Amino acid sequence: MVSERVTPEPITAHGAETRNRPVMAWGMTAMLLGVMLIAYLDKAILGLVAQPAMAELGLSAAEFGAISSAAGLLGPLSVLLYALVADRLPVKATLFTVVVIWSLLQLPVFFAASGALLLVTRFMLGAAEGPATPAAYTTAYSWWPNERRGLPTALLTTGASFGKLIFAPPLALIIAAFGWETGFVAVAILGLAWAVGWLFIGREGPHGQAAAGRAAGPVAEAASRAPIRSILLTGTFAGFVAASTASAMLAIVVLTWLPSYFQVSLGFSAVAAGSLFGVPSIAAMVFLYGFGAWSDRMLKRGTAARRARGLLGGALLALGGVFLAALPLSSGVAVPIALLMLGYGLAISVNAVVNPVLVQIVPAGQQRSVLSIGLAVTGVLAAAGPLITGHVLDGARATDTLADGYTTVFVLTGVVALAGGALFALLVNPERDAAKVEAARVARGSKGA
Repeated sequence: MVSERVTPEPITAHGAETRNRPVMAWGMTAMLLGVMLIAYLDKAILGLVAQPAMAELGLSAAEFGAISSAAGLLGPLSVLLYALVADRLPVKATLFTVVVIWSLLQLPVFFAASGALLLVTRFMLGAAEGPATPAAYTTAYSWWPNERRGLPTALLTTGASFGKLIFAPPLALIIAAFGWETGFVAVAILGLAWAVGWLFIGREGPHGQAAAGRAAGPVAEAASRAPIRSILLTGTFAGFVAASTASAMLAIVVLTWLPSYFQVSLGFSAVAAGSLFGVPSIAAMVFLYGFGAWSDRMLKRGTAARRARGLLGGALLALGGVFLAALPLSSGVAVPIALLMLGYGLAISVNAVVNPVLVQIVPAGQQRSVLSIGLAVTGVLAAAGPLITGHVLDGARATDTLADGYTTVFVLTGVVALAGGALFALLVNPERDAAKVEAARVARGSKGA
């Protein structure tokens, strides 16, 4: 029988290094927050320019939704390809390269805007951005032991929230003053500036794959790898996919349609809608940091990760879906915004634990590749969100009920969040699945011997 208690990591030289160098650990985590923020802005720019771009380029909501989905189509493929080599590539060079590439891909739209060019650059952007998320999260985890990863994960996840709160309002002003194409240039400049900084200070921490490989040696490192099938067939991996898909689909739909919802359904101007874009993220930041710190505290006290991460994370995601599904029952302006804040905030808070719960069951030398596979599967499923909702909106436009159509879009994402939360709570059991993966690793090593 597998224990329902968490066994804390032993106090090692690496653990002591993390405790004795908290400034370095938090500094690297903050730097990685920057790459998540910029990755978010690369996608959010489409939501901010949706109305003027559709009007100028003559695009329907379904066509614009397809363009938004394009970034998620090649992204999963690139993540899968990255998974094949992730454990062998230096993470510093990986992050620098992908950020430079996706920043440069923002520029063509400024010089020759068209629907076709938007589609092509979104495809390419998705492919370039794919490896960034697993590389950034596992690099951050390399600075923290298992029971201290909830809060750093929350910080990285709030890259989207910081992007909305800090950069969305000035971007909306730039777009209103100089044209929607200039927003892409501003995002490109931010990305290139981050890449220069990372080139000088970025590196992996004492709990990372590089450190594990150096300590074990090449023979022992090979023996420490579990069969990938033993990881992918666990309930924890399936729960990870369910919850990550639900939260990612909600995030993509919000990126694509929230400013339009504020304008069409609630009657705000384009500048006001851009400024309000970050309002739901206020709740997301509160819940993410609160849940991240709370789950870490529970783990340090010996609570099982199934409860601290699985059951509670699933409950929060499902509750967020309930609030989103209640939007048709609201009226006015304040109540819909409040429901969006609570629904989005609660649902996104599950991101404080989804990556740590998967990494927890995986040997150190395989964390980057396994997380890449999980995010690739999630990306394929979540990419359908804007495409499906675009067709919903075109149907609503045809019947002159577009304002109600935007409400329906968020109700659909709420239903998906409710289902994803239920599956996450039901399937995730890190203690059980870590034992299964370890048994498979030992069996594989015995056969090799």
